Amino acid sequence: MPHISMLEIDDLKKTKLAPYVEKSLELRAPDPAFHAIMGHNEDLTKSMYVAWSTVFNRGKIDHKLKEIIRVQLSRMADCNY
Repeated sequence: MPHISMLEIDDLKKTKLAPYVEKSLELRAPDPAFHAIMGHNEDLTKSMYVAWSTVFNRGKIDHKLKEIIRVQLSRMADCNY
């Protein structure tokens, strides 16, 4: 049984997280589940999104390393990425 509920994306679009949710949906990353889970704490969600975006969208990490990170995360989540 989960300890935290996932919020509805449409409800999050009505909060101060709206620009981050919209940008994520536009770019198709991070997954909407990121906001649905993290959205319980708006300030933390915003900070995490800004950090994620800086690293992955603004070229601060080499593409090869990003792929290694993606594969490792998918393996940890038991996802068939």
